[in-house]
Amino acid sequence: MRYGPDDKFWCVTDATLESELGDVLFETTLRGLALQLKGGLSMDRNPTIFARREQAEAEARNRLLAVQAMRAILDCSAGGTLDGARRVELRDAKGKLLFGTALPGSLG
Repeated sequence: MRYGPDDKFWCVTDATLESELGDVLFETTLRGLALQLKGGLSMDRNPTIFARREQAEAEARNRLLAVQAMRAILDCSAGGTLDGARRVELRDAKGKLLFGTALPGSLG
């Protein structure tokens, strides 16, 4: 696929502990991405481009899920607990289940 300076595509970047979907997924152009890079986006955030929103959104949600798992582990090490955890679910902003899986045994 050929992209010119003003052709739109989707960009996904790494999530942080505070990120929401709109922080890691955005539609842009080559011109827009150049401005993002000048404005502070760095290659350390692993920007990845996609032609289709569906693919970009799936990638963004996976990156968010990884950070959410890391947050749960950090909370545990700070005195929290995962005792009794039996299932991991990823839901959209409206609460619709996007992904769910049972965990093998307790994580506590």
